[in-house]
Amino acid sequence: MKILQLHLVAFGLFTDKTLAFSDDKLGLHILYGANEAGKSSMRRALTHLFFGIPERTQDAYFHANDQLRIGARLQGDNDDELICYRRKGRKNTLLDIHNKPLDEERLQIFLGGMKEAQFTALCCFNHEQLRQGGEDLLNDGGDVGKSLFEAGTGSLKVHEVLAELDKEKDELFKARGSKPLLNKTIRDYKEACKRVQDSSLSPNQWSDQAKKLDETQQQHVQLTHQLQTLRAEQHRLERIRRTRPLLQRHQELKAELANLAGVILLPDDAAAKHFEVKLALRTANAQEEQTRQDIAQLQSQINAIKISKALLAQKETIDDLRGRLGSHQKAARDLPGVRTEMRTVEGEARALLRRIYPNLDLPDVAAQLAVTNQQRELMKTLADKAPALHEKQRSIAKRLEELTQQLAQHRRTLEALPISPDLTVLRAALARACKHGNLEEIQAKDEYDVRRLLLQAEIGLKQLGWTGNLESLEQAALPRMERIDSFDRRFNEYEIDRQRIKERLLEARQRNERSTQKINALSWAGEIPTEDALAKARQARQKYWQLLNKSKTKGKAKETKEKTNLSLFGEINEATPSLFSKIGSTQTLSFDEDEAELPTSIGRMKINDLYQAFEEAMLYVDELSDRLRREASRVAEYSMLLAEQQSAQLEQEQQTRKWHSVETLITNLQTEWEDSWKSTSLKPWTPAEMRGWLNESLSLRQQASVLRERHQQLQERQQLIAALCQELTEAITLLKTFIKGEILKHLSDLIEQGNVCVNEVTNLQRQLENLQLEINNLAREQQRGEAAQLQANDALKRWQTDWAQAITLLHLAPDTPPETVRNVLNDLDHVLNKIDKANGLQRRVGLMQRDADLFRRDVAALVQWIAPELVNEAAEQVVPELSNRLSQTEKDLTRSEQLQHRLRAEQQRLTNASQQVKTSQAHLQALLEQAHCHNLTALETAEQASSHKKEQQRELVEVEQQLLEQGEGMSLADLAKAAAAVDIDQLPGQLQSYQEQVQQMEQERSGIDQSIGELRTLLKQMDGNANAAQAADEAQLALAEMQHLSERYMQIHLAASVLRKSIERYREQHQGPVVKRTSELFQRLTLNSFCALKTDYQGSSDQPILMGQRTPESAGIPTTGMSDGTRDQLYLALRLASLERYIDKRSPIPLILDDILINFDDERSKATLEILGELGQKTQILFLTHHPRLVELAQAAVPNEGLIMHRL
Repeated sequence: MKILQLHLVAFGLFTDKTLAFSDDKLGLHILYGANEAGKSSMRRALTHLFFGIPERTQDAYFHANDQLRIGARLQGDNDDELICYRRKGRKNTLLDIHNKPLDEERLQIFLGGMKEAQFTALCCFNHEQLRQGGEDLLNDGGDVGKSLFEAGTGSLKVHEVLAELDKEKDELFKARGSKPLLNKTIRDYKEACKRVQDSSLSPNQWSDQAKKLDETQQQHVQLTHQLQTLRAEQHRLERIRRTRPLLQRHQELKAELANLAGVILLPDDAAAKHFEVKLALRTANAQEEQTRQDIAQLQSQINAIKISKALLAQKETIDDLRGRLGSHQKAARDLPGVRTEMRTVEGEARALLRRIYPNLDLPDVAAQLAVTNQQRELMKTLADKAPALHEKQRSIAKRLEELTQQLAQHRRTLEALPISPDLTVLRAALARACKHGNLEEIQAKDEYDVRRLLLQAEIGLKQLGWTGNLESLEQAALPRMERIDSFDRRFNEYEIDRQRIKERLLEARQRNERSTQKINALSWAGEIPTEDALAKARQARQKYWQLLNKSKTKGKAKETKEKTNLSLFGEINEATPSLFSKIGSTQTLSFDEDEAELPTSIGRMKINDLYQAFEEAMLYVDELSDRLRREASRVAEYSMLLAEQQSAQLEQEQQTRKWHSVETLITNLQTEWEDSWKSTSLKPWTPAEMRGWLNESLSLRQQASVLRERHQQLQERQQLIAALCQELTEAITLLKTFIKGEILKHLSDLIEQGNVCVNEVTNLQRQLENLQLEINNLAREQQRGEAAQLQANDALKRWQTDWAQAITLLHLAPDTPPETVRNVLNDLDHVLNKIDKANGLQRRVGLMQRDADLFRRDVAALVQWIAPELVNEAAEQVVPELSNRLSQTEKDLTRSEQLQHRLRAEQQRLTNASQQVKTSQAHLQALLEQAHCHNLTALETAEQASSHKKEQQRELVEVEQQLLEQGEGMSLADLAKAAAAVDIDQLPGQLQSYQEQVQQMEQERSGIDQSIGELRTLLKQMDGNANAAQAADEAQLALAEMQHLSERYMQIHLAASVLRKSIERYREQHQGPVVKRTSELFQRLTLNSFCALKTDYQGSSDQPILMGQRTPESAGIPTTGMSDGTRDQLYLALRLASLERYIDKRSPIPLILDDILINFDDERSKATLEILGELGQKTQILFLTHHPRLVELAQAAVPNEGLIMHRL
């Protein structure tokens, strides 16, 4: 897509401003304007055109909000065009050329579906964003992923966004933290739940209040139902009251339409057509009458005009004479003056000739002083040569004298200089030394790098907790990453099992506690009879019965010596029969069939006591049986709670066993995990932590390999430096005479000393060569000077001969100086000019006289032909008269033609008016036939009746529509039937009665609502003395807050993860091609200060970073080591490379740049503009600036066919 035309109708400071861009090419468009010329407004205008003007805009200071308009003509990829305008508003803001709403999808097709945020981030940026991009490269350390992501998407401060997300996530939750909000909320929730469990209830009172609440709520439901019934009936009567007048009007309209059934319905415009036809007929009749009168008047005017054809035939002759009349009159006035001037010129020529040649007169000049132009030019040429010849002769003599002196001086200097030595050995040694670059600087830098790497390795070893050195770490047998992953997986699986068992164990405990609480709550209302208690009571009764039978058989009974209180059942303590007054409560009987298990005290009881005990046991069994029937619901609930309790306890025991089993597995796995690290003498952390430890250790191992290579390079370079120093020392020793001081030791000093020596010898050689060359040149110049001297003497002699011969034509002596000859020639020229002028004036007088005679003869001949009455008049008077007559005749001819044209037009109008009369009469007859009328009066009556019937029909439709709207879906028949069933006189009273009943029931329901609220409040206060309710509310609040914070934590965690994965995925997809293209652009933007851009790893980080290279062999320079301007250029290269890739994969989109080169120098600005010019062949670029220097650089850097200038 490209912009063909931008029309700022009313936006910012612009009013009806149009910018026309090229139709046939993309190119780089430079939009230049001074400060406050509206560049920023134009950039915002493009964005607002595509995506809408925001609610609050800063560009409405000159035009009102409702007047803001931006328009453009766009061209898509398929050469289809769209013209659209944007206004400020909330909907339908995109308009077409006719100011009609335009679908936004039409514009989105041209934008390729790009949203506003993506467009402003990718296709619009200024110097501030460029500056921020450079700072981000510094803060990120040149991280490849983040740098490519920021440049490719236009997003800035990605590292700050990630840091803010991580910070907010840590403020919400930490695994082992206590201060984060989510940790604190979880702790509050647990404490509130514990308080709810610790609180107790009052079952009887709570049950009574709950019963009252249920009854009150039932009343509320019944009252609400009654209220709905009353309101429905009230609404039905209101509907009847609203629709009754409309129904009555409906009946009236139907009756009226029935009376109008015989009226013919005419078209809606029948009356208007009737009026138009009558008006047209009257107009045509009047026009026909008026046209006939106009035709008669025009014919009379045409007949009154008389035209002379003879005069018109001589039009050209009269015009010629009128043109010649002025010159004829002027010649008559000038002739006396010309004659006087001729005599004056002849006198001046004669006086000038006497001053130079007194014996000659004007007629003798041509015969005796006839000098041709060639002879005259020869004299002037010879006169001009004389000074040069004499000057050349003098200058040659002076130069020969100077050359003789210089030759003598140079030969003395040459003899005083020493002999030049041979530099072959020294130059060869210097070439070999310089071929490797600054070896000592490279050596020092590498030594620093080695020391830095060693220090980093030591720091890394300390961070790892490794007690040995780097070599021992390199040789240590470390577990493989796959084995660590296996341990991590197994630990995670065991931990998941443990957490699952823990959750189930906690759930079982909670179930057990809930069951116990509910059992205790049921027990507060009294002992609960069970089937087990009944079975045990029956067993006791059977035992007493067996004892009684045995006592009867033996015929004796033993009295008990002591009375012991016996408790038949340990669980029954409150419902005790009279037996328990004699049997102690400290013993418990076992009612098995074996009698030997009974307590020995039973054998000592009297027979009467046994009867009494048996009787009480039997009564107790009956009572239990009755209670089981009466309290069946409580017994069933109690049994279910006991079963739930036993199930929870069993589940708790099972999960406890599983917990210990998993703990044993984790302990064994931990032992195995620690054994796998025994060879390293390390106490391993968790597998996840040791995975990072292993990565760092592997990085240190790689660093150890790098260090060995660096040490080897240092040794080889040191040997090379020593050999080069030895070779330079030997070579410099041979030239010691040219060295000041002693021979130095360091390689750089020796190179500098060798260069000084070479320069000294080279200067000597150059000085010797220059002196010898100068001597040779002077000698050759001396020879040329002597030859030139001979030539100058010969030339002077030849000139003297030619000069004497040339001036003989002027009758002058041979030795006459050239200046005198020049004066004579000038005076002679003046004389000749005067003679020529006098002759010209004489010829002019003759011509003027001849023209005057010819003009008079032509006038006389014309007058004789067309105006004999003017024969005796002067020619000067006749010509104006004839001209006036011709003008009047031409006017009469034009008037006649105009009248003829008007006559034809009036005749056509007469024809048209007659036709219009016939047409109107036909239309009027058609209207009469349509209405079945015979005259115009009947037609007007029929039109009024038709209009009245249509009005009634329209009103009937409107009434029916209102009835359907007011009837709320009921048909007209149903509405009429419902209205007929109600007495209209009783309707207001019924409505008033229903309204009063509704108000009364509303008041009753309000009172019930208040009672329900009070009962609910009382129940909350009774529930654990209000502590449980308050704790439950706090728990619910804490739970809601936990949910909110958890959702927020998950959102932040997911956002950070998605952003990091997006950055990494973007890096993987674009690193290769984008970094390669960025490297090419970066090299050009920095004017080859950096030869390339590469990705490398630095320190212990596993993330690649961008590094620049000065030379292919040099070490990389990270972004932290670059200047601010270089980082800006790197970010610009990244942005342009990413944009090129976007354009190659998708369609072109305009790129808008706002003064991005503020901080660039001229050379780098020129390079940037050259790149933008190349990119402009792929997509349209709008470059806004207020710097005239950038305009000059763009004109120099970009070819004319790719650069388009616009001035704001």
